[in-house]
Amino acid sequence: MSEDRALSELEASFAGDLVPPDDATYDRHRAVWNGSIDRHPALIARCIRASDVSAAVTFARRIGLPLAIKGGGHSFPGQSVCDDGIVIDLGEMKGIDIDPQARTARAEAGVLLGELDHETQAYGLAVPAGIVTHTGLAGLTLGGGIGWLQRKYGLTIDQLLSVDLITAEGELVKRVKPRTPISSGASAAEAGTSASSPSSSSTSTRSVRIWLPGRCSGRLRSRRTCCASTGIGSPRRRTI
Repeated sequence: MSEDRALSELEASFAGDLVPPDDATYDRHRAVWNGSIDRHPALIARCIRASDVSAAVTFARRIGLPLAIKGGGHSFPGQSVCDDGIVIDLGEMKGIDIDPQARTARAEAGVLLGELDHETQAYGLAVPAGIVTHTGLAGLTLGGGIGWLQRKYGLTIDQLLSVDLITAEGELVKRVKPRTPISSGASAAEAGTSASSPSSSSTSTRSVRIWLPGRCSGRLRSRRTCCASTGIGSPRRRTI
């Protein structure tokens, strides 16, 4: 298939934005967290749904171009962007769905850890995840996921319950991990993002019950213990 025909088919089916090098927003969208990485892709596909990811993967395969996946853009060696290839940018896929009764959450592939924390902490829950709030959840999960809660609850990948995958052939598949008992009174939660292979689109993880910080003002006349949160990690107690 010719490149022009493949591009026309991509444009016809793509719901997000396709950003070529002459677009005014090109430099902003090719930028990643590590400022020393300066790469220039041939096209940036800013996806807003799983079918966009599938279409972009299929396009890159048909015309034989390199492919990079950008979730949070937090890869230190710059794997989130490539030269002369296609960047699948998942940054607009920000959906998060919390079920406080089941203590589950599903989050799309562009969700950052701080955004997930903001939603889960409203219910006193936290997904065992990373340390830096602007890390992408999908990439962190697929890479293992080291964070504040790991000593008690393990890696993020250990909490994975289900994942929506887009294969290298552009096919959407779903895999569900059998549920296992959670120790130490932890509560089950599902943090979903779309994960694709080689790109990330949707995952699910357990979350745990946490203490949330209260607001205090003025002088305290009696000693009592309160909790202070360390961001996305485990809370620490202090006596005041």
